[in-house]
This record gives sequence, C-alpha cells and structure tokens, in this order.
Amino acid sequence: MNFVAERDQALATLDMEYARKMIPAASSDEVRLIALHKARYEAVSIDPILRHSSGVWLKKRGYRRLGGMDFLPSEELPE
Repeated sequence: MNFVAERDQALATLDMEYARKMIPAASSDEVRLIALHKARYEAVSIDPILRHSSGVWLKKRGYRRLGGMDFLPSEELPE
C-alpha cells in the first residue's frame, strides 16, 4: 500500500496505532486523536462525511484547524 492510501485509511478509521507510529513524540493518545481529526478535516481525499464529522468533533471541543485557522462554514470543506 502506498503512503497516501495508508494515510487515508488511517485517517478514515482514526487508527491510533498508525498515529503512534507517525507521531511518536506526541504527549498522549488524546493529542494524537486531535491530530488525526485535524488531518482528516483537511484531507481532500477523505470522504466528506468523515471530514465534516471531524470538524464537528474538533469544534465541539474548542479546537481550531491546522495552523490555528478558523473552521469554514458548516456546508464547506477545505480544498
């Protein structure tokens, strides 16, 4: 499996084992989960339903997008 396919599968399923491998210096699995949701929201190759659900998850917990940017209106996704 190539990198993009492996990454997309990990983002789609919020694969914590993958996150531990790719982000070993993160302080906790909670931090890794936040990173997975942020990456999934931004990834144009991920199903829009999953991307929206990550945006909702992040907003509900008071987080922002990668780079500290504001979220787009609920009917939009990053391109």
